[in-house]
Amino acid sequence: MSEEKNNEIKNDENGEKTEVSGKVSVLENMRRINEKQRQEELEAEAEREKERAEKERRERERYEKKLEHDRIELMKLKQGIISEEDIPREAEPVKEYTVWEKIGNFFYHNKMPLIVGVVIVLLAVFLIRDVVTNKRPDAAIMIMASDSELDFRTGDIEKLLEPYCEDFNGDGEVYVRVSYLPAVYSDDNLDAYFNQSAQTKLMAEFQSGDSIIVIADAETCHTVGIDNVSENGNPVDPILVDMRTIYPDDENSTELGYMLSGTSFAEDIKYTAMSDSLFIGFRVPREALGVNMEKFTANYNNALKLWDNYLNKTEAVHDENVKYHSEQK
Repeated sequence: MSEEKNNEIKNDENGEKTEVSGKVSVLENMRRINEKQRQEELEAEAEREKERAEKERRERERYEKKLEHDRIELMKLKQGIISEEDIPREAEPVKEYTVWEKIGNFFYHNKMPLIVGVVIVLLAVFLIRDVVTNKRPDAAIMIMASDSELDFRTGDIEKLLEPYCEDFNGDGEVYVRVSYLPAVYSDDNLDAYFNQSAQTKLMAEFQSGDSIIVIADAETCHTVGIDNVSENGNPVDPILVDMRTIYPDDENSTELGYMLSGTSFAEDIKYTAMSDSLFIGFRVPREALGVNMEKFTANYNNALKLWDNYLNKTEAVHDENVKYHSEQK
C-alpha cells in the first residue's frame, strides 16, 4: 500500500503528469541542482548582455548627439554667427599613469640619449679598466716569423729574458711581453680570423713606440717591407737597426739583426729544431704621428740593454721586492 502511495501520479500546474517519489536519489538531486545553476547562469548572462546593449545604446546616442552638436556649431561658424573662441572645448580626461607606465614612457621618449649615454659609459669603463688592469711591459717582443711552435713558447721566452731585464717602469714587477704576431701566413692556414687579428695588432704595434724587439727572418722582413730596401732596390731609411754598428766584431751581427743561431737561445727555450734563419732585431726610433719620441727612444735603449745582458749572461740587479711577471701566472 505504501509503495503505491510513493509512486502515485499527480497532475502538475500545466496538466502534465509528474511522478512523485517519496525518496530522491543523490544523482537526481545533483541533476536538479546543476539545472538550477545553469538556469541562473543563463539568466545572469542575459542580464549582462542587456546591460552591455544598453550601455552601447547610450554611448551611440551620446556620440550621435555630439556629432549633431558639432555639425550645428560648424554651420554657425561658417555663417559667422559665432567665432571659433565661442565653441566650448571638451576637457580631455587626465589619465593616471602607473609607475611602470611612467618608466616605460620615459625610456620611450629618451631612448636615443639613453643609448648614447650607455655607450659612452661602457667605453669609459673599458678604457679605465684597460688602464688600471693592463700591465705595462718593461720590454715588448713581437714574433713576426711564421713558426707556430714559437707561439707555444712565448711563455718560455718571457721566463728566459726577465732575469736580464730591469724594472724600467718602476712598478715593482719585471715584465717582458712576448706576442706571436706572424706577418706572413701559409695558404693552408685556415684560421682566417686569427690571421687578420694578428696582422691588425702587428700594424698597431708598429705605429707605436712600445714594441721594440722583433724576432723574424730576412724573408719575412722583405715581404712586409722592413728590410731597408725599397721595391726598386734603392736603400730606404732603416726600420731595424744595423746590429753591425752595435757589435762590429761579432760575426752574428747582420744588417737586420742578431742571428739567434749564434746564441743559446734555442736551447734555452728547449726548441732545438728552431730555424737557423731567425734573428732578433730592434726598431730604430723614428718620428711618426702620435708617437712619443722620448718614450720610443727610452724603450729602444732599454731593449738593447736587455739583449746585451742576455748575451753576456749578466742578470739585472733588482730590489728584493721586485717580482717576475712570469712567476705570477
